[in-house]
Amino acid sequence: MRNWLGRLSLRYKLTLAALGVEALMLGFLIVNGVQLTSAELQQQAENRARDVGKALVAALLAPLSQQDDASVRDVVETMHREGGLKLIEVRDSAGRSVQRTGSDGTEDDFRLVQPVEFAGQRYGEIAMVLSGDFIKQARSRYLKQSLVIALLALLLTGVLLALSVGGVIRRFEALTRASKRMAQGDLDVNLSDGGRDEIGQLIDTFNRMAESVRFNIDRARENEARFHAIADYTHDLEFWLSPEGALLWVNPSVERMLGYTVGECMGEMRFPADVIHPDDRTAAEFQLRQALRGTSGQGYTLRLCRKDGGHFWAVVNWQPIHDYGGVYQGIRASIHSVDDLKATEASLRQAIGELRTAENLQRKYFEETEQERARLVSLLSAMNLGILFVAADGRVIYHNPAFTRMWMIDEGTSLIGQPAHDVLADSAAALARPDHFSKHLLSVLETRELSDSYEIQMADGRVITELDYPVRDREGRFIGHLWIYEDITRERQTAEQLVYLAERDALTGLYNRHRFQQELARTMMETDRHQGRCAVMFFDLDEFKTINDSYGHRAGDALLIRVAGEIGALVRRNEVFARLGGDEFAVLLPGVQGSEAEILADRVVRAIAQLPFRFEGQSLRLTTSLGIAYYPEHAVDADDLVARADIAMYQAKDAGKNTWRVFRADTVADTEMRSRLSWGERISNALDKGLFQLHYQGVYRTEDGTLSHLEALIRMIDERKPGQLIMPTHFIQLAEKSGRILDIDRWVIHETVRRLADNRAIPAIALNLSGRSLSEPGLPQYIGDELRRSGVEPSRLLVEITETAAVSDLHDAQRMIEALRQLGCGVCLDDFGVGFASFAYLKHLNVDTIKIDGIFIRDLPADPDNQVFVQAMVSVALGLGKSVVAEYVEDGATLGLLRQFGVDLVQGYHLDRPTADHPALAR
Repeated sequence: MRNWLGRLSLRYKLTLAALGVEALMLGFLIVNGVQLTSAELQQQAENRARDVGKALVAALLAPLSQQDDASVRDVVETMHREGGLKLIEVRDSAGRSVQRTGSDGTEDDFRLVQPVEFAGQRYGEIAMVLSGDFIKQARSRYLKQSLVIALLALLLTGVLLALSVGGVIRRFEALTRASKRMAQGDLDVNLSDGGRDEIGQLIDTFNRMAESVRFNIDRARENEARFHAIADYTHDLEFWLSPEGALLWVNPSVERMLGYTVGECMGEMRFPADVIHPDDRTAAEFQLRQALRGTSGQGYTLRLCRKDGGHFWAVVNWQPIHDYGGVYQGIRASIHSVDDLKATEASLRQAIGELRTAENLQRKYFEETEQERARLVSLLSAMNLGILFVAADGRVIYHNPAFTRMWMIDEGTSLIGQPAHDVLADSAAALARPDHFSKHLLSVLETRELSDSYEIQMADGRVITELDYPVRDREGRFIGHLWIYEDITRERQTAEQLVYLAERDALTGLYNRHRFQQELARTMMETDRHQGRCAVMFFDLDEFKTINDSYGHRAGDALLIRVAGEIGALVRRNEVFARLGGDEFAVLLPGVQGSEAEILADRVVRAIAQLPFRFEGQSLRLTTSLGIAYYPEHAVDADDLVARADIAMYQAKDAGKNTWRVFRADTVADTEMRSRLSWGERISNALDKGLFQLHYQGVYRTEDGTLSHLEALIRMIDERKPGQLIMPTHFIQLAEKSGRILDIDRWVIHETVRRLADNRAIPAIALNLSGRSLSEPGLPQYIGDELRRSGVEPSRLLVEITETAAVSDLHDAQRMIEALRQLGCGVCLDDFGVGFASFAYLKHLNVDTIKIDGIFIRDLPADPDNQVFVQAMVSVALGLGKSVVAEYVEDGATLGLLRQFGVDLVQGYHLDRPTADHPALAR
C-alpha cells in the first residue's frame, strides 16, 4: 500500500487525504443516523403492539369469560386479517390453546403476551407477533439516501480540491521537467518568472544554477578542445607521467614514430621504459627517477626502439606539472627524432630518382581509384538504402538516389557542399516531430562514435531508421560520417500484425485463449494487491453444433461474429472479452463491485436470446448458458476459478438453458471439482515426474500388408499403482478443460521427434493434436524448432487433427494445417464422418489423409448402411486426391471389405496392438 501511495503525484495525495477525512466524517453521521432512526421506529412498534394488545383484551374478555370459542375465533381472525399481526394465539385460564392464527415470526418481529383479566379474575392470555419488516425497510431507505448524498459531497469536494491544487502542482511539474532535461544533457533550460512566492524563488535559483552549469561546461569544453588541438596534432611525441611513473596520456604521434597505438601504450606496456634501447635503458631509467622528483630537463639524447624492431636517435625534454593549488601532478615530456635530419640528407638523393617512379604509380593508382569509385557509385545507386556521406566539417560530399527518393527531394536539387542540417530543407516529406530530429542531428554531428539506430516518424505514417557510422582513415583519424537510412514501414506493420494475430481470434477479432489466460493471471495479482475481487463469466451457445452442422460453417462463423459484436458492445473498456475456441466465450471482470457481474450476465443472456439472425432466408434463434465464478470467494488460483465458472455454466444448462448461474458449491459440483482438481494434480505430477509413456500402433498398407507408419498413443503410469497404465479417455478431457493439454501436446511432440532422431531407420510416426492446440499460434514454430534442432526430416512426422476440433474452429484449423504443410509435415483429419456436414468441410481443410471414424468400421461386414457410408467417404476422399485410413480393423472380413472399397491404409487389433516396444522401433 505504501509503495502504491508513493507512486501517486502530490495532487492526488492531497486530494485523497481531504476526501478520506470527509468520507470518515460522513460515515460517522450515517451510522449515527441509522441507529437513531432504528431506535425511534423500535419504540413506535412497541407502543403499537401494546395498543393492539389492549384492544384484543377488550374484545376477547366477554367470549373468554363465557367460554364462547366460536366468538373467540371470529375476533382473532378479524384482528389477524385487519391488524397486521403475523400470529395471534389465545389460551384460556387453564393454559389450553383456544385459537391460533398465523405463523411464527422471525427474530426481528415483536412479541407480546397480554393477560385477560377482569375484577381480579384471570380468564386467559393472548400471545401476539407483530411484523418488524417496516423497520428494516425504513433503515434501508435511510441508508441509501444518505450514501447518495455522501457520494455527491465527496465528488464536489474532489472537483474543488483538484481545481485549487492544480495551479501549484503545475509549477512544480514544470520545475521537475526542467530538472529531468538537465539530467539528460539538455542545458538550454530556462523557466519563466515564477513570481515572488517560495516556488518563484526556487525557480529563480534553478535558472541561476542552470546558467552557471552551462558556463562551466562550455569553459571545460573549450579548454579540452584547446588542449587536444595543441597536443594531439603536435609533430613530436608528447606524453604525461604520474608522480609514480605511470603513463596518463600520450598523443597519436606515438604510432607514427614508434608503431605502437595509443591503446597499446596505455595498456600493459611500461611506457617509456619498454621502448628505450637496451644499451641506454639503465641510464635513462636513472634519469627518469630524477625527473619524477619534480626536476626539469632538456636535450637528453637516447635511442628508442620501434615496434618493427628498428630504432632511432631522439632528444627528450621534460618539465614538472602542478595544478592550480600547486600540487605536483607528474611530468610532461616530449620526444623529438633527430634521425630525420640524417635520413633527409640520404633520402634527398634517392627521392629525385623515385619521384618519376612515384609519378607513374600515382597515375596508375588514380586510374584504379576512378574505376573503384565508379563501381562503388554504381553499387550505392542500386541500393534501396539511403546513403549520405558528410565530411568532418558537416557538409555533404555524396548521396545516392535512394536517399533523395526516400526524403522526396527533387532529383535536380544539388546537395553536395550543403551543411547536413540544411539538406532536409529541400525535402517534401514532413517530419512528425521535427524538433526531436533536429536535436538528434546536432548530437550526431558532434559525436565521432558509432550511434544506435534512431527511428524517425514521418507525418505520412512512414518509419525511417538512421544509422550513423564514423568514417576514419588508415591512421584512425576522423574524416566524416556515413549515414544510412532505411524505410522499415512495411516491416513494422508486419511485426505489429504478427503480434495482433498471436493474441487475437482470427474469426471474431476478440482476444484468444492465450491472451485471456495472461489477462486473468494479471487481474488476479491486482485483485490480491488491492484486496478486492474479480469475476470470470463463461458462456457458450446452446445447440450451436446443430446449427453449424445443419447450415454449414459459414452460418456458424457469421453467427459467432454477430454474437461477438453484440456482446462486445455490452462489455466495458476495462473488462476482457475473449473467444476461447469453438462457441465458448469468456468475460473477465476486474474490480467487481456488488452485483455488477450478475447484471452483466442477465444482459448477455437477454441480448443473445433477442438476437435476430437470418441466413440464406432462414431465421435462426439462439440461446446461451452462462456461468459466473468469483475470486477469491470461489477459487484460490486461475485454474480453479476457470473450472468453477465452467461448472456454473453447466449448472445453468441443467436449469433449462437460456439463463445464468453463479457457481453453487453443491454436492455434485464439489464432486466434479474435486475430481477435476485431483486429475489436474495427477497430470501435473505426470509431467513433472515423467509418468507419461508413448505406445505405438502400426498403420499398414491395405494392398500388401506392409507397414506404412506408426501412430503414437499416450498413456499415463498410475502413481498409486505403478504397475498399471491409465488410458487417455480418463484424463484427456480434464486436461483440455484445465489447459494442461497444451503441455501434454508439446511433450508428445518432443518425445516423438526425439524417437525419430534416435533411430533414422524407423518409419514415420503420427501423433494426435488436441483441439485446444489449434488456437496456439506458436505451436508450428515449436514443431519446426524441434525438427531443426533434432535434424529430423519433417515428412517423417505426421499430425492428426480430429474433425470435431477442426470444425469447431475452422479458421484456426485452416491456419494450423497450412503452417504444418509449409513445414513439410503430413496432416490427417481424424474421426472423419462423425459430423453432419463432413463432406462440406473436407474441401475447406487441405489435409493429406482422412481417417474414417471407428463407428463406421466396427461390424462392417454385418452392417450394409455403414458399407454405403464407407464407400461414399472413400470415393469423395480419393476424388479430392486424399488417402484414406480405416481404424478399428478387428477381423479379416473387415480387412477384405476395406481392400475391396479401395481404402489405402488400415490399423486395428487384427493387425497389431499398441505397445511401448513396437517391433518397428528396433530397426
